[in-house]
Amino acid sequence: MFDDDVARQARAHALDVWPQEACGVVSGGRYIRVPNIAEDPENAFEMPADAWLNYTPQAVIHSHNAKIHPHWPSKGDMETQIATGLPFGIISCDGEVTTPVLWWGDHCLDTPLLGRSFVPGVFDCYGLVRSWYWQERGVRLPDFARSKNWWEEGDHLLTDHFEEAGFTAIDANEARPGDVFFMQLVSKVPCHSGILLDDSLCLHHLDGRLSRREPVGPWLKRITHWVRYDA
Repeated sequence: MFDDDVARQARAHALDVWPQEACGVVSGGRYIRVPNIAEDPENAFEMPADAWLNYTPQAVIHSHNAKIHPHWPSKGDMETQIATGLPFGIISCDGEVTTPVLWWGDHCLDTPLLGRSFVPGVFDCYGLVRSWYWQERGVRLPDFARSKNWWEEGDHLLTDHFEEAGFTAIDANEARPGDVFFMQLVSKVPCHSGILLDDSLCLHHLDGRLSRREPVGPWLKRITHWVRYDA
């Protein structure tokens, strides 16, 4: 997305301030360090308001303490990214080494649909639905901030937001290619989504598996809802 120097500078920043979270912006193609003014900088980041005014950011990068937080965006990280509309990056750091930058944002909609590795909040089941609608229909569905196991935390991400995203509920016997299904997988609420490709194939992305096409038949008994985009 940016040249290698941006990643090198951001990773050096993460090491310098560990165990606190580093934060910075990419502006003019350069990484610029920004103070983290969060009340608890080891568990969160907050940039001064003037950083947004002074630098006209092209992207935001922050780090996670790898001994505390996983290498994917938190729900709060997603809320900030969605609000700004900018690409965001995460670096995980344990005080000795850092990971490469994990980028996320709407530019990820162009990632090939098949063979994705699962990354919560970035390359997950809803991320795949969004990408399919963008690549196949030219429709940019809204994103929704979520934690890794949102269905265990009282959230109803799929059933609460499908109308907001432009979908209408349909009967199972009306399903046709391009319709979306919700599944219940060892959970109290529907926690997984995918797309019907034709009468026998679906496209979906499960945790621990690469995104793939496969027969929809074995999954039918787990499907609780069908919805159709009609916005």
